[in-house]
Amino acid sequence: MPVTPAASRNLLVTGATGFLGSAVAAELLENHPGVTPLFLVRAADAAQGLARLRDALAKLGVPQARQNALTPDHVLLGDLKGFARNADDPRVAALHGIINCAAFASFAWKPDIWEINVEHTSVFARAAAALLQLTRFVHVGTAMISGSAADCVVQEDEVLDRRRQLVPYTRSKAEIEYRLPQWLDGDRLVIARPSIVVGHTRAGCTPSPSIFWFFRLIQAAGRVPFSPDIRVDIVPVDYCARALVHLALMSAPRAARYHISAGDQRACSFEAINHAYSAIKNVPATPLKAIDPDDLDQVKDTLAQSFGREGIERIMGAIRIYLEFASLDVRFENRRLLAEGMPPPPAFTDYLAECIRTGENDTITEQMKFDFR
Repeated sequence: MPVTPAASRNLLVTGATGFLGSAVAAELLENHPGVTPLFLVRAADAAQGLARLRDALAKLGVPQARQNALTPDHVLLGDLKGFARNADDPRVAALHGIINCAAFASFAWKPDIWEINVEHTSVFARAAAALLQLTRFVHVGTAMISGSAADCVVQEDEVLDRRRQLVPYTRSKAEIEYRLPQWLDGDRLVIARPSIVVGHTRAGCTPSPSIFWFFRLIQAAGRVPFSPDIRVDIVPVDYCARALVHLALMSAPRAARYHISAGDQRACSFEAINHAYSAIKNVPATPLKAIDPDDLDQVKDTLAQSFGREGIERIMGAIRIYLEFASLDVRFENRRLLAEGMPPPPAFTDYLAECIRTGENDTITEQMKFDFR
C-alpha cells in the first residue's frame, strides 16, 4: 500500500453504523492506527451515537478492546443534510478525507431514496467542498448503474445513461455521480463503485444478510429462470471497506472512478455457487435447472414447502425484482484498483461457508427487509 500522506490522517466516515460504513470503521480501527477517525452518526447525543457504533462493530467481530478505544470525541452527531451546521467544529475543520458511505439502499420504490441519495448528498458535498483542509472525498456509488448492460465486462469509464436504470436506487446513485463534480473538482473526488456486496469473510451474514436470501431461495428451488452458467460479481463487505480506505489514503489516485469488484477472474457462476453450497451442507449437488421466466410460479410450491407459505407472495415479488440484476451476466473490470496495490478479492465461494453458517437462522422475509426497506 502507498505511504499514507499526513494530509489524509483525519478521516470522516458517513453512514458509520450501516453495513458498509461500519466495516470501514472496523478497517480503520483494526489496521490504521495512524488515522484519526470521525464518524457521522444520527443519535440523540454522543453517548447514544457511540453505543450505536459499538453495536455495529460488535456484529463484525471487532474485539471489545478496540471498541472501547472509541470515545464520544469520535462521534459527530448529525446527518448529510445538516452537515454544514458542524462547520465550526474543529474536528470538521481539520478533516483531510471523507468516505461517504451514507445512502438509502433499497430495491423498493421509496421517495426517501432520491431525497437522501441525491438531494441530501448534494447538500453534504457542497458543505464538504468548503473545507479548506480536505484533499480526498471518496463517494460510494454502485457498479450496478450499468443498467441493463448484459453479458459483458463493464469498464469504469464507459458512458452510462443515468436515466435508464433498473430501480430507483441505481438511478439515484447514477444521478449523484453526475452532480458531484460540480462541487468537488480535481483529485479530491474519487468515485468508488462496489459491485454486489454480500456477507463478510469472517462474520458471514451476522452484520447483514443482504442479498444472501436470494441464494438460499435458489438452493431450495433448484431452478433458475436464466442460464445457470451466468456469473455474478460479488465482493465481501470487508474487502470493500479495505478498498475504500485504500482509496482514501492514497497519495495520488491515478483515476477518478474505481470498481470494487470480483471482476472477470473472480466472478462465480450460479452453478458454481450451487455446487459449493451443496458441498458445504454435505448434500448431493443437483445441477440447477433453467426454466422459462414465464414459468417462475413453478417454484412457488417448492419454496413454500421449504420456508412456509407465510409471505410467499412477497418472496415471489422480491425474486422478480432481483432477477433483473441476477440475469444480466455482467462483470465489472477491476484492474484499475488492483494496479493501485489492492490484492484481488476472494471469490464468493471462498467465504460462502461463513455466510451459510450465520445466514440460515432467520426467515427469508426477515432477511429481505434489509433490501426492501
